[in-house]
Amino acid sequence: MRARLAQVTFPGSAALRAFECAGRLASFQRAALELKVTESAISHQIRKLERDLGIELFVRGHRQIKLTPAGRAYLQIVQQAHRDILRATLSLEGSATTQLRLSVLPALAQYWLIPHLGALQERLPGTSLSVFVSSDLVDLDRDEIDIAIRYGTGTWPRCRVQHLMDEWVFPVAAPELARRARKAGWLEEIPRLQNLQHPEEWAPWIDKFGGGEVIRLESSPLILEAACQGLGVAIGRRPFVDRLLAEDRLRKLPGDEKPSGKGYFILSPAGRAGDTPTIQAGIAALLELAASQPTNKNPVPKGTGFSQLNRPRGRRNAP
Repeated sequence: MRARLAQVTFPGSAALRAFECAGRLASFQRAALELKVTESAISHQIRKLERDLGIELFVRGHRQIKLTPAGRAYLQIVQQAHRDILRATLSLEGSATTQLRLSVLPALAQYWLIPHLGALQERLPGTSLSVFVSSDLVDLDRDEIDIAIRYGTGTWPRCRVQHLMDEWVFPVAAPELARRARKAGWLEEIPRLQNLQHPEEWAPWIDKFGGGEVIRLESSPLILEAACQGLGVAIGRRPFVDRLLAEDRLRKLPGDEKPSGKGYFILSPAGRAGDTPTIQAGIAALLELAASQPTNKNPVPKGTGFSQLNRPRGRRNAP
């Protein structure tokens, strides 16, 4: 093996970038979309890398790929090397501290970013992070924002868009209501909390929860707080609901989780403006943080759901 590697030139950046992206996303197709190349180009780069290394990095199925044990180990090394290179590049900029301005939706900031802010800062040493909370459509240049996280199906003009994590939904209730919900027929009488920003959210469960009183509230934070107070059954939306489930303030009711068809996306400046080491380090840190969460399941199917990212300027687009 040593003799083999001694004859191998250092893997090219294109091959390593293709491997890291495909390994992180578990998809050649999504890697091609993120890197703006063809799927065959991704496959070619990874095949070449496998030939150079003399090992298989992926198990290829009919419609899916899976990292081999060697591939998983190599991915961790490549990602760490990527972080080290970014940090080394930052150190050459002549400043011990760099600024990263992040715009996040209010509910996402409250229920996901703030509980994980320490972990995010650990991934960005030497970076001063400023977090701005807004539900408005973002203009990265006008608003002087480096990175924004927005909600929808991934359609956003004049900027780079990278998938961060998907949204999964299921009914939840406070512990006492969840215990009572086990009684046959009682579910039809329980008050239902309706999020006015997601009027269609109860459709998959309307047969079970369609008979009770409906309490309509404007946003996810209000819905979750009302559910925690035992005022009714709500639709829990991952990742918002995860901390409340872990703290046993809410419990998941029987039934499968369902993808909403929407998710959260990282928006960054198009062109060279988005290629700065600080922005790239911030994106890498956010992707790594989301990938470490058990809620980052299957990707949002392209073209499904109702995009909230292309509304006229001034409208709100947060859950």
